[in-house]
Amino acid sequence: MESLINIGIIVTYLMIGFAALAAIGFGIKRLMSNTKNAKKTLYTLGGLVAVILFSYLIASDEVLQSFEKYEITASTAKNVGMGLITFYILAIGAIAAVLYAELSKVFSK
Repeated sequence: MESLINIGIIVTYLMIGFAALAAIGFGIKRLMSNTKNAKKTLYTLGGLVAVILFSYLIASDEVLQSFEKYEITASTAKNVGMGLITFYILAIGAIAAVLYAELSKVFSK
């Protein structure tokens, strides 16, 4: 029974990997067909990398004493902090973009 579960997990991983590669491949194919969109996409990816790098640089690597029993390293704490800070920055950016779009519609009339 356990070997069937392992086979199922492996097949699932293979299907997820194939789907991810297909999605990336079709995205790249479409991106290469229009250079204007390619430039915008590269700027967007560069902005995302900049936010992630900024988040990593300001994240703390301090491990709280209450979490030392879980054997969390300073590197793990810094990566978790980076993820949280990145999420906060992107969430605030998304909210600001929605507010700007809606408020500009209201005030343009």
